[in-house]
Amino acid sequence: MYKPYPSASFHSASWQALVALAVLLASFDGYCAHPLITEDTPTQGAGKWELELGNAWTRDEGVHTFEFGPQLFYGLSLTLDLIARPTLLDLRFDDGDTVRARGVGDATLDVKWRFLEAGAASLALRAGLAVPTGNAARGLGTGNTTAHGLVAAAYVAAPLAFHANLGYAKNRAESERRDLYHASSAAVWSLSPRFRLLLADVALDTEPNAGRGRWQSALRVGAIGVVRSGFDVDVGYQARLNRNGPTSVWLAGATVRW
Repeated sequence: MYKPYPSASFHSASWQALVALAVLLASFDGYCAHPLITEDTPTQGAGKWELELGNAWTRDEGVHTFEFGPQLFYGLSLTLDLIARPTLLDLRFDDGDTVRARGVGDATLDVKWRFLEAGAASLALRAGLAVPTGNAARGLGTGNTTAHGLVAAAYVAAPLAFHANLGYAKNRAESERRDLYHASSAAVWSLSPRFRLLLADVALDTEPNAGRGRWQSALRVGAIGVVRSGFDVDVGYQARLNRNGPTSVWLAGATVRW
């Protein structure tokens, strides 16, 4: 039997886990240059724009999530960006019956400040709010405004670039862990001016479901290709390294700069 959306009582724990996943995606995964998990340090520059069109297909033990998360950057100055990221979600839970919810998810509003650049090394800070634009009763949002932030570090030793993040997000969903911590690191290899490989992106995140283990651990790989100046396309795949977190995530996207 097909149901358009879950009732408040139907599989509430599963839908709470989906909401927590959406929070994590918006708070951490949405930071980075698609398809990376780990945020890099560059900013756009004064008056410049960037639009990332990110798509993610996530599977986790009978729960299937599609997220479209466009991310718009605007350079307020050489080292300061303003960022908006709405989301559209399609959630499906299969357990005999099929429970489904589609619609607008929560959005994030951030600023990113590149505050240190010393030769090949650089540091940046990104922080902001997750705004409850999604319908929490249907599993499409948290129903609360929450804060998040991270510090990003980068070191470029061409053709390799190394990135690392430490982050924190506040989770206000009931029956879940309230403090969500994040650590990740990535290595990117520029094979040519038109093609980059994400060799490995490893992340460790707090497991929001208090009934599971303490941490989620994941590995992501991918590639970014330059179609022409100002237009990139990308693909990626993520697998979990322990028993927590999504079983798999497929990613595809495009980025436009002007």
